[in-house]
Amino acid sequence: MGKLELTNFFAAAALLASISTPAMAQSEALQMIVTGDVALESTSGKAVNVGLAEAEKAAFNNAWIVIKRHPEVGLKVRNLTLEQNGAVVQGLKQRCAPPTMITYVVDKKLKRLSARYRIDCNLPDVLVEVDGVIRASAPAQNLGSRPKIAAFFIVKEIETTTSFDPNIDRSARATARAGVSQSDKSSASYQSDTRSRSAVREGYGETAGSVTDTYSARDQEKGKVSASSTSSSQVSATEEATFKAQGRTVVRAADIKYRSASPEAINSNLTDVFKNASVRIFHYADISSDCPGPNPDTVAKEYGSKAEDLSSPVRTGIQKALANCQFKYMLLGDATVDTGQLDSVTGTPKVSVVLRTKIWSIGDGFPEVLATVERTASASNPDLGMARSAAMFQAAQRVGEEVLSRLTAEGVR
Repeated sequence: MGKLELTNFFAAAALLASISTPAMAQSEALQMIVTGDVALESTSGKAVNVGLAEAEKAAFNNAWIVIKRHPEVGLKVRNLTLEQNGAVVQGLKQRCAPPTMITYVVDKKLKRLSARYRIDCNLPDVLVEVDGVIRASAPAQNLGSRPKIAAFFIVKEIETTTSFDPNIDRSARATARAGVSQSDKSSASYQSDTRSRSAVREGYGETAGSVTDTYSARDQEKGKVSASSTSSSQVSATEEATFKAQGRTVVRAADIKYRSASPEAINSNLTDVFKNASVRIFHYADISSDCPGPNPDTVAKEYGSKAEDLSSPVRTGIQKALANCQFKYMLLGDATVDTGQLDSVTGTPKVSVVLRTKIWSIGDGFPEVLATVERTASASNPDLGMARSAAMFQAAQRVGEEVLSRLTAEGVR
């Protein structure tokens, strides 16, 4: 058994590595490698062939052990009986792909055969099989003994969405500058120079018998006039604007505004699901006059236009009102509807719905959350109204089916 348990451990690790989040269950593949270990009557070829057939059955049993560790499955099947687990395994043989044997080993001394198989299943098929087994085990009930449940849903329709990246730092700067400068310069100069020189020389010489008389005069007048004028003027204007964005995109955030919408589509589709399962469902808006509590229209209008959940006083008031009317279980949830999308292939209007609810036990003592269920759905159609109706129908069907399975797993019959 040590080898078998080790193989299952690695199968569980492979399973967890190959799955995505529960919200993506519609397209989730489960891939497992498990071992089937059986005893042989002998080591002959015929006995080995028989042993391989038995090993395949044992491998499916071990695959079911691994699948039950998935969070979408574990909460549903924790109270299954041995016979119910066997019924699920038989159903998986039909719903999962045929197993592929990887290898097998025959221990001739101990007369045992150990074979390794790869088994591929689809999570939605597994959930359908589990729901079918659980539903088939519920005993028939008359009208008086049929369980009843109350429900209150708020529908929030996205009005506008503004997306931004919170990881980018943005800054902006603007500068405006204007300047005027003017200068004037003038200069003038005058320079004059007047010079006069004269010389007289007279000489008499008796010896030579000569008379010398010399006279010279020199007059000089010099003048210079200069003037200059400089004028300059300069006007300049500068305007500068810069925008800077830097950062790394990791996630995108959105500022979403909602408007309240009617929950009638959700209520009617849930009623069909529960009626087919012989469960009576009562909508809080229809019985609030007989079970006094917070006004359903006021609550729907107030909380349908904002992202917050119901406040504690409002939620407690609804629970007390329904408990006073002898309800033991209630669904309290909301739907977010996005009608502003386009189909990436056809370009037609696309509507997405996220429907979530909590299953409350309110009959005994303090209110208790038994389970939380969330499902998504989308539909596209040239007619926006048709796309919206189809998406709401799918979301309500999926949530209703899951709620019934969770209630059955809790022992509600």
